[in-house]
Amino acid sequence: VYNTLMEILLVRHGESEGNLPKGDVNKVDPQQNGDYCLNLTPLGRTQAENEGREIGADFIRDALIYRSPYYRTRQTLDGIIQGAGIKSEDELVIYEDPRLREVEHGFYQTTKDVKNQKDIMRKEHGYFYYRYKGGESPADCFDRVATFLESMRRQMERKDKDKVLIISHGLTIRCFVMRFLHLTVENFEMLAQLKKLNPTIHDEIVNAIIKQYDEYETNVSKYRVARKALIQALH
Repeated sequence: VYNTLMEILLVRHGESEGNLPKGDVNKVDPQQNGDYCLNLTPLGRTQAENEGREIGADFIRDALIYRSPYYRTRQTLDGIIQGAGIKSEDELVIYEDPRLREVEHGFYQTTKDVKNQKDIMRKEHGYFYYRYKGGESPADCFDRVATFLESMRRQMERKDKDKVLIISHGLTIRCFVMRFLHLTVENFEMLAQLKKLNPTIHDEIVNAIIKQYDEYETNVSKYRVARKALIQALH
């Protein structure tokens, strides 16, 4: 049994070209141009550097670092490292894991097509189970995140690390939270709805609960407190 206090920081990538508002001349449609290769905007790079200053060099140097292979998550980690004042990646332990990629929305469609699918089909099949045409459902994403979590825990034991920094994507992070805290599908769907209605409150809740608590096998009471706090916040 892994008996060490565990601290995990989950960071969503900064603003990307795909996050720009409709009508912005720099906006890129990920369905037409390749989701994996979207770059951060200037604001997104600033956000990443600010996050690095907030996290701090000490935590980053002492952590296992995982990132999605998408350009925007690579660039976010670059900004975090720069913001923290770390001169070289050579002193860091960084792993790139495709299981942390964004949920796949399918190909050969426009963003409008994807939105129409979601609006119609999600109501019928459920947010968690709905699979994009040619892509994934949140349930599919959950499955790969679950295998990542087991790999991460084994690596923490091998490297004798108790801190982890993960740079990923919004839905993937929600799946991580769901698996790590053993939330129900209904909890997940409420979390997704909260993200849509109030992103700031959503992020504060997730960060506050995930940021630091004991691994649940060794401190069940604290794990239950964290899980209960998240569930209560969703109602």
